Amino acid sequence: MKKNILLTLGFSFFWQAAYSEDKSAVDYILRKRLEFYNIRPLKNLPLNTNRPQVELGKRLFSEKKMSGNRRIACLTCHNPKTGTGDAFPMSQTENGKGILKRNSPALFNIGMSDKSFMFWDGRVHYDFKNKTFTTPEMALNGVNPKAKEITSALTSALSAQAIFPLVTHNEMLGEKGENEIADAKDNLQAWDRIVVRLKQDMSQNSQSKSYSQLFMQAYPNTPIEKINIGHVAESIAAFEREEFQSTGSPFQRYLKGDNQAMSHDQKQGLFVFLGNGRCINCHQGSELGNNNLFASVGAPQWGEAPLILDKGRGDVVNESKRNFFFRVPSLLNVSLTAPYMHNGAFQTLRAVINHYDHISDSLNNFEVSNERRNTLPVKVAIEKGPLQLDNIWLSSQSGLTPKLKNRLLLTPIDKDKLEIFLKEALTDSKWSKLKFK
Repeated sequence: MKKNILLTLGFSFFWQAAYSEDKSAVDYILRKRLEFYNIRPLKNLPLNTNRPQVELGKRLFSEKKMSGNRRIACLTCHNPKTGTGDAFPMSQTENGKGILKRNSPALFNIGMSDKSFMFWDGRVHYDFKNKTFTTPEMALNGVNPKAKEITSALTSALSAQAIFPLVTHNEMLGEKGENEIADAKDNLQAWDRIVVRLKQDMSQNSQSKSYSQLFMQAYPNTPIEKINIGHVAESIAAFEREEFQSTGSPFQRYLKGDNQAMSHDQKQGLFVFLGNGRCINCHQGSELGNNNLFASVGAPQWGEAPLILDKGRGDVVNESKRNFFFRVPSLLNVSLTAPYMHNGAFQTLRAVINHYDHISDSLNNFEVSNERRNTLPVKVAIEKGPLQLDNIWLSSQSGLTPKLKNRLLLTPIDKDKLEIFLKEALTDSKWSKLKFK
């Protein structure tokens, strides 16, 4: 009883501080809460001393020759000018005639900390302790993988994930009969053919080096005939790890000790984030989400008609209790990464806030405007079945992650302040200037 009274008094004091005009009190309480949640400033990663590897990765990131029909590159779906995503609710297929069931995740700080899962459903995983992979390709998995020559070149989930869009027909591969890579008998042969294509590339620019030259510079101890898709992926990851760092937002500067970095409105929004907004329950750590937690948030289901429900993590691990679980992303630069949720269900941050404020209402009444439908190359459908809507809602109450409250009862002022914090305090001007040029 005494403990509950103390907690109640502490929470009451917390909210009094949120709307206090005493700036020192506001900062004192906020810093105590941030310390409690172990939220610390991010540090820039040291420069990779293997500069040829980073430069190779930069070129590969923009290389359309890696896609079966030479139409798209990693950059196509992860463009810095669209928040390191593609700004689509669900990414388009490689021929532009269809859509996938999810959108392209942002890449900000993708190489920081201990990110061990990749993709919205976490189907690529790296076990740091045992140095083993779990992926859709069995030849890469476990302590003694069949394709050890590939896994020995990979050092993270980030590098491993880079090779899977390359062998997915509607992402980058193309359909059978369209190109020699799509016609491969399996993933291993397809990856080999991509590497052969790169090695055979002869630059048309006398100032540029061939890929064979770049591989030899980046991996001087590996004979060119031993270079494989693992080296390609590791180079791309080296570039992404360095290129997409973001540590300059007002929030990050505030974490470093600058009390003037955030406005009073932004600080009040942070109080909502940490308090009755309950955002901190899932968006944890210095990045406010670190890719290693999966949760169901009652997100509406929509996509190409006829609609097939996307069960996310549940399909990967074959556990119905994890149906509709998706990776919790970082919120850094979230103002630049619309639309939101794995399927772009919500176009604005305010719509996301409204969803969490009354989840069942948002789920049951979700609609897509004709204007938005017309931007997609296919007809779409929305899940409206009462049983399925109940299943989606119940998944958010499973107890495997912090349960969501159906009603937060946020006031309009709470919503305004929270939106200000998300939009302004978490945005790094380095990236916003690039996007809005």
